[in-house]
Amino acid sequence: MLDLLFWLSFFYWTVLPSTKTPWFEIESIPVNGKDILLVVVACMFLLCPRRKKTSSTTLQRREHLINAFLEPWHYHLPILTVSLIFYATLSLQDSRIDPRDAKGMMFTLILTASSFLLGYNAIAKRPAESVRLFLWRLTVGLTGVGLLYTVASLSSFQFAGVRSALINDPTVRVQGPLFGSDDGYFVLIPALAFAIQELIQTPTKRLFKLTIIFILMLTLIGLGSRGAILIIGVFLCLTILFNKNKKIALLAALGVIVFVMIAAAIVFATSNTGERLQSLEDSSRSDTYLTSFKIIGNRTTDLNILGSGYGSYWDWYILDIEDGSDAEGGRTFKIIRTSFGPILYHPHSTFLLLIVELGMAGFLYFLFLWTVYARLLLRDSRKLEFPILGCGIVASGFSLFMNFFIFRLQMLTCLWWIFLFGALALSSTASSCRTQNTIPPDERSQFARHADRL
Repeated sequence: MLDLLFWLSFFYWTVLPSTKTPWFEIESIPVNGKDILLVVVACMFLLCPRRKKTSSTTLQRREHLINAFLEPWHYHLPILTVSLIFYATLSLQDSRIDPRDAKGMMFTLILTASSFLLGYNAIAKRPAESVRLFLWRLTVGLTGVGLLYTVASLSSFQFAGVRSALINDPTVRVQGPLFGSDDGYFVLIPALAFAIQELIQTPTKRLFKLTIIFILMLTLIGLGSRGAILIIGVFLCLTILFNKNKKIALLAALGVIVFVMIAAAIVFATSNTGERLQSLEDSSRSDTYLTSFKIIGNRTTDLNILGSGYGSYWDWYILDIEDGSDAEGGRTFKIIRTSFGPILYHPHSTFLLLIVELGMAGFLYFLFLWTVYARLLLRDSRKLEFPILGCGIVASGFSLFMNFFIFRLQMLTCLWWIFLFGALALSSTASSCRTQNTIPPDERSQFARHADRL
């Protein structure tokens, strides 16, 4: 029933635009019905009991408890993320922003916690053997969404109001209710990596899987995002460097390059998206970075350690709603003037928010998150079962420097958390299986007989 609720919510989040979903006012703060649904579904997943494994011996249970305490499969990421959100909540009290903006920013923290808890529990509450199937279904679902957005954006087809031409954007780019043209790659890259991994590991239904990969690539190119192109390049480099089987890695990279060229030819022939990709210049974002580092360099040591407080520089929630710059059309670049220089109304970088507003706590959390990436990429790299998926997850992590996730775009971030925890769960399960099967069955029985004689 919970899986059914998740997929119904997924359909609601991805197909219906915000203009066709109900809005409510809570404590003078406008709230979208999609956000309320996210909180409800997250609470239901949190409160439901964990589904039991199909089989487990007493010894395996004891070993599982010991490993869960010493080195859990999630590397204590849940408790650290919840602690960071709690710290952001406390720091919000000292941000000295308008009371209405403070309420809005508090609601963003509720959504941030809901997004994370749903992404974590969607993996943690299910049996280990069903994680891979769930990720595959999510990949197929995202592929269908990407195909819908691509067709609707690059043609005259309209469905549920999903069409880029309806948005005041001089360039026709792929976007829709779930993601905008500047941020969709955050979850599409992990989905692409998992699809490639499935094609290599399970050669059945190759044509269908190749179609999935091509549609995802077509959607990525159709975004017209310079960040997407950079992350695809990072993904290819990681795939070649951190894959034991270099032949397969090179074939996978070559296949991606071929699909990129075909997808680019189709997209550029049907729209003027290519004009945006000709330059990497973005003065508003570079000014935001420069101003942010000026803030850090000119404030006291105490403020650098504690942070200026969540929402102290970027109280973006009310502006997001009033300007209509949500995930469906976010082309509004409102500039805020500070004593240190101009900044965008939200940081357009998760990294900047963590170090400027949350101080040392945010920096340490960001550093720990990259430690998790590194361990996922390097854990027993010679025998890694899902190397391409790990490369896709790590490549998507570079998006945190270029755009504002985790605290914003919570539905999209929730799906990214699912892929991250799914990759950690699959990697941990593969390691456990190798550990349990280190001694062949025949040798085990011989060892047992020898022990009995002793």
